[in-house]
Formats: sequence, C-alpha cells, structure tokens
Amino acid sequence: MPTTASSTVSHRDARLFYVAGVALLAAVYFAAGRLGFAASAIHPVVSSAWPPSGIALAALLLFGMRFWPGITLGAFLVNVTGGIAPIGAAGIAVGNTLEAVVAAWLLISFAGFRVSLERRRDVIALVLAALVATPVSATIGVTILTLLPGNPALPFGAAWLAWASGDAIGILLVTPLLLSWRSGPELRPSGRDVLEAAALAAILVGFSVVLFEARISFVYTVFPLAVWAALRFGPHGAATATFIVAIVAVGYTVQGVGPFTNSTDVNNLFRLQSFLAVLAVTSLIVAAMMAERRTVEAALKASRKQHRDIVQYASVGVYQTDPDGKILLANPALAQILGYDGPEELIGRNVADQVYLDAAQRPALVSKYESLGAREFELEVQWKRRDGTPIWVDLHARSVRAANGDTEYFEGFVYDLTARKRLEDQFRQSQKMEAIGRLAGGVAHDFNNLLTVIGSCTDFVLDDPDLRSDHRSDLTELRKATDRATLLTRQLLAFGRTQVLRPSTISLNERLVDLSPMLKRLFEATIEIELETGPHLWNVRADPGQIEQVLLNLAINARDAMPKGGTLTFRTANCVVEAEGSPAGEEYAMTPGDYVRLRVRDTGVGMDEDIRRRIFEPFFTTKEVGKGTGLGLSTVYGIVKQSGGYVRVDSTPGRGSEFWIYLPRTRATPDKIVARPHRQNGSATGTVLIAEDEPAVRDALERILTAAGYTVLQAPDGAQALELFTSLRGTVDLLITDIVMPVMDGRELARRCVEQKKTLKVIFLSGYTQESLLSRQTFEDGTEFIEKPFVRDAILERIASVLRA
Repeated sequence: MPTTASSTVSHRDARLFYVAGVALLAAVYFAAGRLGFAASAIHPVVSSAWPPSGIALAALLLFGMRFWPGITLGAFLVNVTGGIAPIGAAGIAVGNTLEAVVAAWLLISFAGFRVSLERRRDVIALVLAALVATPVSATIGVTILTLLPGNPALPFGAAWLAWASGDAIGILLVTPLLLSWRSGPELRPSGRDVLEAAALAAILVGFSVVLFEARISFVYTVFPLAVWAALRFGPHGAATATFIVAIVAVGYTVQGVGPFTNSTDVNNLFRLQSFLAVLAVTSLIVAAMMAERRTVEAALKASRKQHRDIVQYASVGVYQTDPDGKILLANPALAQILGYDGPEELIGRNVADQVYLDAAQRPALVSKYESLGAREFELEVQWKRRDGTPIWVDLHARSVRAANGDTEYFEGFVYDLTARKRLEDQFRQSQKMEAIGRLAGGVAHDFNNLLTVIGSCTDFVLDDPDLRSDHRSDLTELRKATDRATLLTRQLLAFGRTQVLRPSTISLNERLVDLSPMLKRLFEATIEIELETGPHLWNVRADPGQIEQVLLNLAINARDAMPKGGTLTFRTANCVVEAEGSPAGEEYAMTPGDYVRLRVRDTGVGMDEDIRRRIFEPFFTTKEVGKGTGLGLSTVYGIVKQSGGYVRVDSTPGRGSEFWIYLPRTRATPDKIVARPHRQNGSATGTVLIAEDEPAVRDALERILTAAGYTVLQAPDGAQALELFTSLRGTVDLLITDIVMPVMDGRELARRCVEQKKTLKVIFLSGYTQESLLSRQTFEDGTEFIEKPFVRDAILERIASVLRA
C-alpha cells in the first residue's frame, strides 16, 4: 500500500517526539546525578541517596520501556563528567540502565503494578523491586570502580551495600513523588486544603530543621507529620512529605550536622538510609491504606445508593418485616399497591392486621414456609388496600436467619395481580358466554327450521274457508305461539352473535332522540328520562334496528329496576382508547381506537356482585316467574359484541346500575333510510329456483310460491341446484338459496350462477348458524336476505320487490 503524505508526517513527528523524549530524560538524569554526587558521604561516586534511579524507573513506568536509551546516555554523561574513564562510565551506565529496566519489568509483568500507588500491594511491590533491581547496578558499578586505577580504596562489600542502598533510597523517594503527581487521582483542592497543605509543609520543614540543627536523636518524632500528610492528601502528600524530610536529612548529614553524624561514615550512611526508608515506606503504606479505605467506602456508598435506587424505583413492591410482621422497609411501589401516599406511612405497621385481608392468614403462611429457611417461596395471597379494597398479590419472599438460626426478618417482592385476576375472570366469563352462545345459536337454527314448517303449514290450513271455527281458533293460537317462539329464537341468535345484521352509518344521538317519545309513552310518569347527548358525536356502523333494540331493552331493564320511580339517564360521548388497552378505570382490555360511548344509568335497586356477573346469561333473571324471559340483556350483549363493541355494567345494591356501551367509530356519513315498497296486488310471474337441504322447508316454500303464481324449481343441495340452473339458466329469474348446505354452500352457488347469468336475482335464506360462511353474520347493503322462520306475506312481498328491482 503506498504511503500517504499525512502518514509520512505523522511518522516523522513520532520520531522527533521520541528523540526529544530520550534527550530530555538524559538531561534530567544528568542534572539529578550531579545533585546525587553532592550527597556522597563515603566515596565521590557512591551517593547516599541516588535520585536518578527514581527518575529512571518512573520514566519507564510512565512513558514505556523504549525510552531506556535516555537513561544510558544520562548515566554515561554524569559518570564521565564525574572523573570516571569513558569505558568505565559506559559500563556503569549499562548497570544503571539494567537496574531501571529490571525493576520496571518486574513491576509491570508480575506485580500488576498501578502507578497511582493507591494500593498497599503496589507500595510493597515497589519496595521489593528496589531490593531486587538495585544489586544489578551496584554489582556492575562497584566492580568497575574496583578495576579502574586511581579510585580511592574502599572495601568491596561496604561500597556495594552503599551503592545498592543509595539507589534504593532514590527509588523510594523520587519514584513515588513522580508517579503520584503524574498519574495519581486528579486533585481539586479547596482553599482550605491549600492552606492546610502549605501549613503542613512549613511545619514539616521547620520541625525537621530544628531536629537536625539541635542534633536531637529523636528524629523519628517527625513521623506523625508525614503520617498526617499521608492521611489527608494520600500518596501525593506522603511522597512529598517524605521528600521534604529527605532533603533536610541528607543535606545536614552530608555537612556533618545532625543525629546521623556521631559515628563512622559507613554507620552514619546506613542510619540515614534506614531512617529515610522507614519514613518513606511507612507514609506510603498509610496513604495506600487510606486510599483503599476511601475506595471501599466509595464502593460501599455506591452500592448502598444503587440498592436504594433499585428499591426506590423498582416497579414491584419491596418490603422487610420483623418476625412479628412489623414493616421495617417499604418502597414507593409497595405504597402505591396498598394505596398509601408514601412508603413512610407503611413503616411500623403490622402486615397481619393492616395488609392481609384475613389477619389469621399470615401466621399460617409463616409457619408453613418458615421451614424453607433462606430459600425463596412464592405464593398468591389476598391483601387489602388502605381503604379495605381486596387485592391479589404474588409474594416472593424468604426468611433471613441470624447466627443462632432464629428468623431475623422477612424480605421479599410483591407483584400486584389484581388486574391479571380480573382479566382471568373476564376471560373465563367470556369463554362461558361463548359456549352458551354457540349452544344457543345451534338450538335456534334447528328451531327456526321447525318453526318455518309449523308456521307455513298453519297458514295453509287457515286458508281453508271450510275450516271449522273451533279448529280455526286452535290454529290461530298455534300461530301466535309460533310467533312467540320465533321471537325467542331471534333473541337467542342475538346473544349467540349469529343473527344477520344489516349495518349502516348511524348517529346514536339521532337514534336516542327518535326513540325518546316511545320510551316516555312506555314508562310510568314516576320515571323521568334524561338525554345528555355529547356534542360533535362520531358516527358508528351498526344495524339501526338492532341498536334500537339495545336501547329499548336497556330502558325496559331500568324501568323494572325502579318500581317506585326514579331517573333514567342516557349519555353519549366520544371516547379514545389508548395503546394501554382500556379506558381509565376499566377492568377489561379493549382494542385501541376511537369509540362512541353510551352510558345508561338508572336510580333503581342495583345489583350485588354475584348477580352482576350473570346478568348477560340467557334465561337468567331476578324477576318473578312469568315476568321475564331472561333474554333482554343477553340480546344487548350479543348485538353489541357482534357490532364490534364492548359492554360492561357497574352496579351497587340500593344505588342503581349503569351500563356502558362502546361502539367503534366510523368516518362515513350517516345513511339515508329508504322505506321498502309494499307488494302490489296481482298475479306473480317468474321462475324461481329453490336450493334448500331441509325437505319440509323446501316443500313449504315451493307451495307458497306456487300458490302465488310462480314457476318453482327445487334442489336439495348446492351441487344439484347448480346443475339444474346450468341446464335452464335462460329461464330462471330468481335463486332462493339456504346459506349452509351440503356439497356446496349457498354463497358459492350464488357466485357461480351469477357468473352464468348477470341479471339473476338472489335471495339468501338462513337459520343463522355459527358455522355459516357469513363474516360475523353481517350482510352489506344491497344483499337480499330472508330470515327463518319466515311469514308467507312477508316473503312474497320481498320476492316481488326483488324481481321488480
């Protein structure tokens, strides 16, 4: 890959930076070395404290091992200018470099060293590295000095020990100073800290000077000041305080003043170095211990804050109680679950008396689950809110044991299950209603076929002019009973959501206004009807006749609940259901969207919970025998659900009931209702094909149409009807087909016949079964449909109207 101009520049800059770094390190090493020679006590080139050793090690630790040439160059220069032959100076320089490299390599590779010196292990590692690495430089340097001619005679062992200890003191004094100030934690001192540090430095200098000027033997009394610096300012303060004391101590000792000058030169040197080493290690260890303590305290503080935050902001309830049940800890979520303003209101309360719905339940649960020990147990229990409202909670708890095995306290998490329990109850109720609805729809379908035959045959007999009057009277009652049975089956079909709807766009406000006069005539004068129609009410898509049936049934139910009079109120309003799934305060989930809400409230006797849960079941009634079928509210339920809506009821005994109806909004404009024209008198003409799998119904329909003048063809299923139509399609004017038939259903039959003859008219028949292919049993506008059981005049009028269209 070709080298770009920018990369070339960056490489050149890196090289220049490296060369400058090496040169700077050499210069600093040289300057510190000249200062170190001034501290020589037993040999001109054997220093009592060698600062360059600390500088070299700090440089490699801070900037990397690659800067070792700076050490070699600086050491060579400082030794060659100190009167040592170039070859000897070069050898000593190699020894000084190896010392720094070995120490840095040991610290980095084996000790996991952190340059901030905020751990005791780092201080100890630094001391050990100094003890291991300095003999390298001392061995090479003293050997060279011994071999070079013209150097002062000095025992090899004393010189070697002085050299190694001097380098070690340099590492212990200078390396921590440079590392702590270069890589320690960022200092943000306050004004008070600055004043305290300045005062401490002044006291330290003054006290050290007094100790050495007065030749007081108790120089270790300076330790408390160094410890003070370590405690207050960490590794920065410890290294700085030790360095200040070292300058004073070395300066006075070299000049022959102080407590370390009253013995031989070698003894004085080692006493000085021992003092400095102990001072440096002690202050650094204290500083590291304090740093570790601060780190632990900070971690503990952070952990406690994290724990508090978790408890404070948890979405589930968190609690602790003593063995007797007194609450020791609670969080806002638990307070919200239990209906309190805050967790502080729960502290000190007893859960058995003020939280459990049944106070005797807690001791039984504790004795049952305490045998589990520290293992968590989970159970569903009934608690109560502050106002006494029962709630269900899922309790995850455990007992915390003391050292002697006794329970110290209980702790756990609380999940509010009330909404879920309500949804489960709703789901079970929905399944129950669905099962009853299927049964009702199936039974109604079979009865419709039977009632069609009974009603048609009754009409045929009643048409006989020679029928005896007593027989006519009996058949008339039979016809009335058939009509009543027809009404019951239609109510069952409404509940089972299997009736046929003819939806159109309507306004509930207009329906209420149109129905109001009839309701006022129907009700006693003691019942007042109030209409509160919402402004700008949205339109809904529903069957107008069925919606009027809903309003009428709710009104009649309310009237019966107010035998002594009262007020019946109808309220309409727009309602938006958000993504959460239900309006505020509702106990059941709804599909998000726009709804028109109808509220029907009475001031009657009301209902208890058991009755409220069963009011939509067919044939369930609280009225006296013979005063109600128990199908009025079932019909309401079925019509609303089949229209895509929702229905619920709120009621309190003695305070009345309120029904809430939600119907989906439509953005279409209201339809105009056109009255169906009446059948004109005269002979009927045309060919009608009947497809019906029930023979009695098929024969009855053929007899009605034939008597009216139509030419009638019939088939027992869709396949035979299609075959017959195909052979005679030019002559068939109208197809009357049941929807559900074997072999081929009515919709498929109608589709295939219309494909062959576009002008063919079609009328569907059905007994409304759940298994029909009608989508939710709904016909759109323009589809003709005749319900079973049908009345002769009504079906003839519909057929004539369709053929004329």
